[in-house]
Amino acid sequence: MKNLIQIFICLLILTSSANSQWITIDSARAQDSAGVSLLLTQSITTRGVVTTHREFGGSLVYFQVNTAGYVGFDTAFCNRVKRGDSIEVTGVVTQFSGLTEITPMTALTILDTGKTVTPKPVTCTQVRNNGEAYEGMLIKISGVTAVRTFAGVDITTWTVSGSGVNYRLFTGSDSCDIRIYATSNIANQPVHSFPFDVVAECSQFKFSSPFIGGYQILPRDLNDFSGVKGAGTVSSVITDKFSLEQNYPNPFNPVTHLEFGISNLGFVSLKVFDVQGREVKTLINENKPAGRYKVEFDGSNLSSGIYLYTLNADGISETRRMILLK
Repeated sequence: MKNLIQIFICLLILTSSANSQWITIDSARAQDSAGVSLLLTQSITTRGVVTTHREFGGSLVYFQVNTAGYVGFDTAFCNRVKRGDSIEVTGVVTQFSGLTEITPMTALTILDTGKTVTPKPVTCTQVRNNGEAYEGMLIKISGVTAVRTFAGVDITTWTVSGSGVNYRLFTGSDSCDIRIYATSNIANQPVHSFPFDVVAECSQFKFSSPFIGGYQILPRDLNDFSGVKGAGTVSSVITDKFSLEQNYPNPFNPVTHLEFGISNLGFVSLKVFDVQGREVKTLINENKPAGRYKVEFDGSNLSSGIYLYTLNADGISETRRMILLK
């Protein structure tokens, strides 16, 4: 028993010693009231999962844990890592126009590969007013309804010159800034049809202190854009009856699928409500030909609970329940 206790104590000491060699990204991100890192010019070692792969040029790398993100700026480092790499990195803390970075990198260890990072659902307001909380992290904004120049002109193409161009992203009347890098495959491509969801890195660019503000989102490639869960025809076979199927999977987190059939050309409405009867999402609100349809519903921005989905078509209304369980 005594030997077992001694072994256990030794293991605790070894673990403590190993952990003391690196700090969490949350700790590394500590800042003063002006948004300046408390560890500025110091060499630190930290760990996270890489979420970029040269989309922003050959030097910028974003990596994170579930609660915080960081940025590395080093060409050799950028060339060695890819998305999903779990890394331990050592380097000097610097600041570039408000963005806290590690540069140069003096050591890199790839601890594991193939890791996944789930983007954090946020609103444009959260990015604009509290972007520091998400800096360096992969975020997701749902329901984008417009993209405009800073002069207020709607755009249909991500026109890019130089190293990149900034635009303004809208979800209804809410907005935040989005930057498209010339090195990404988004540059000079058509804007996704509205409404759409976008996954992006949360970043910052501000010339002067205090370094609070100037937040912008950086989508990495065209795969970071997706349609807002519209309906696509599953089969061209025309049904002879109205039907609304149970969603699957159920319970779900955070995505589920709704299937239905209609027998006549006409107006179709498919909406999601909470248990108090408040509408939380309109999935379809247009004319549709007869056929079978499948819709994807994303509940990332909703809390756990019971939700109702109602189909109105063919002069019939039907409602079913589904459970979001996070």
